[in-house]
Amino acid sequence: MALESLKLLEAKLSGFLECHEQVRSENAMLTSRLDEQEQEVSLLLERVHEYETERDEVRDRLEKILIQFGNLGVALEDEG
Repeated sequence: MALESLKLLEAKLSGFLECHEQVRSENAMLTSRLDEQEQEVSLLLERVHEYETERDEVRDRLEKILIQFGNLGVALEDEG
């Protein structure tokens, strides 16, 4: 009777260890994927910053052009 209990305990422990190893493997894979996605987000945020900077530069240049047209006496009407 005690031998059967030990065999059952051994089988349960073996199943637990297999499951534990599978979870550890999955965790490592998910951690790796998370790191990759965090790097991608960082790159995308950097791009957004570059685009915002470029947009601001374009806006400034357009404002200067409009001022120059205004100084020439050319009236541009807002079509918006």
